[in-house]
Amino acid sequence: MIGTLLGDAHLELNGKYVRLRVDHYSPQKDYTFWMASEFTPFSLPPRIISRVDKRNGKTYTRWHFSTKSLPILSEFRNMFYKEGKKIVPPNISGMMDNLSLAIWYMDDGFRRRDSKGFYLCSSSFTHEEQSILQRTLWERFKLESKIHHQRELERIFIPSAFSDRFNNLVKQFILPTLSYKLL
Repeated sequence: MIGTLLGDAHLELNGKYVRLRVDHYSPQKDYTFWMASEFTPFSLPPRIISRVDKRNGKTYTRWHFSTKSLPILSEFRNMFYKEGKKIVPPNISGMMDNLSLAIWYMDDGFRRRDSKGFYLCSSSFTHEEQSILQRTLWERFKLESKIHHQRELERIFIPSAFSDRFNNLVKQFILPTLSYKLL
């Protein structure tokens, strides 16, 4: 739950309780199915959704699943959302482990092609929240990180000097279809 909430997943109010919603484009179909299986028996089967981009006429497909609405997910929403916006909880360090790091990376990370560095896409979070994530990476995993800018957006970069360590922390959890993300 923690890794995917740091990534692309979101929690949405659905009646009295909250449900987890996960969407990924077709190249990550296997990952979406794996994520849905991790939430069995609370998840609904993944389904494909197609959308035509009116600007260019291209059709884009993505795979989607959501869980049933559950009281426990309301607790997670209270931790990870403030005024309807996803945040990084101040106590995130105590929630993280190797699996949550790997899921965050599979969900929303990539490896640089021109070096051994890794990116964790964290641009939806504030600069202060990025700093909390950096401290967490150091405290929990002894991973040095930097904030890189892409236009006005920020994301976390794990430099080459720490890439072997990062790779070793997450590789046992990375799905075979996403092994291209590893060294």
